[in-house]
Amino acid sequence: MLFCPCSSHSPHSAEAEFGKPLEDLVKKAVSQIIGDKRLSEEGVRGAWTKAAGARAAKHSRPVSLRRSRLVVNVDGSSWLYELTLKKREIMEKLGGRFLGRQLKDIRFRIGEVI
Repeated sequence: MLFCPCSSHSPHSAEAEFGKPLEDLVKKAVSQIIGDKRLSEEGVRGAWTKAAGARAAKHSRPVSLRRSRLVVNVDGSSWLYELTLKKREIMEKLGGRFLGRQLKDIRFRIGEVI
C-alpha cells in the first residue's frame, strides 16, 4: 500500500492511481502543478471563428497573443484591409478577452494561414 501519514491524501487514492500508465500520471501531475495554460489550437480557432465570422476565419489565423495584443495572419491584402475595418466589431465580440486572456489590440499582417 502506498501511503504516507504526513500526506493529506488517503491511501485509497494512491491505490486508485496504481496500475495507470505512467504517462497519464505525469500529465495529471503537471496539469495540477502548472494548470492547463496552453491554449489548444482548436480552442483558438473556434474562438476566432466566432468573433471574426466563418468566412473571414478561412482567410485568417491567430498566431500569437503577447502583451495583450492578438496577432492575426491573413492571406492577402484584401483580407488585411477588411479585417482592419472590422477590428472594433471583432474586439466587441471578444469582449476585451481572447480565451480568458486580456485583449487590448488586434494586429493583422499578411502571412501563412494554414
